[in-house]
Amino acid sequence: MALDGAFLRHLKHEIEIVALGNRVDKIYQPNHDELFLFLRSREGTQKLLLSARANSARIHLVNSTPENPKYPPMFCMLLRKRLIGARLVQIRQPGLERVLLLDFDGTDELGDTVRLTLAVEIMGRYSNVIFIDGNGKIIDALKRVNAEMSSERLVLPGLAYRLPPPQDKLCLLEVQPHEILEKIQMISADMELQKALLRTLQGISPIVCREIQFQVGNGQDVFNHSMTDKQNQVCLEVLSRLKQTVENVSGTPNMAVGQVKPLDFSFIPIRQYGSAAKNIC
Repeated sequence: MALDGAFLRHLKHEIEIVALGNRVDKIYQPNHDELFLFLRSREGTQKLLLSARANSARIHLVNSTPENPKYPPMFCMLLRKRLIGARLVQIRQPGLERVLLLDFDGTDELGDTVRLTLAVEIMGRYSNVIFIDGNGKIIDALKRVNAEMSSERLVLPGLAYRLPPPQDKLCLLEVQPHEILEKIQMISADMELQKALLRTLQGISPIVCREIQFQVGNGQDVFNHSMTDKQNQVCLEVLSRLKQTVENVSGTPNMAVGQVKPLDFSFIPIRQYGSAAKNIC
């Protein structure tokens, strides 16, 4: 999935710049899988899309205004009751997981300030938007998950919210390039570098792993157990640049465009696609 945790970190930063401190003015739910938050400030209103569609889950700012259904779904009405007027005060991301936690300060029936959170989980067919109270309890979710649907993680009103189960992977924000290279070479199976990277790194998509291998091998296959000293050095340099880009949120959107439709996208230049790849900033 091209919308990986590192790309999501860039989207988080973009939303923070223009919407942090804004108040929720309107909430639309045009279909079962999508929500639109209208976040108002003195400078204007920002529209934020939260999508839990299995094949295109995402969160980002939009310019278009969606159709507002005459009869809003129950989840939308609940959010309107609890979130309208609340202020977006913080956006959190656990490591480079594909999860954003949007924290709002609102008021209860007595006028006291309460913390409310929308957890936006971007995980393919398991994507969801979960509404959480200040005590970490689930108020409701766009998609409820009962015991018949999952034996590992229930998403139901009244239960404590738990993050999706963590994977045994390294986070670029927490380790150095040489630690990543060491773990790649410790994998027992001999495999392509891109696959070893995908198995090792948290929140890094296949296209980024392919790009690292492309640069290390000059377009040729590279295997984790047979890398030359020069390839090891190039790999460390590429990982170092990637780490710096993710830490500083300094990437730019790049897209590989086919004859009919886009092929792929990333937050770094994607040389593997040659002239088909373009910076779309």
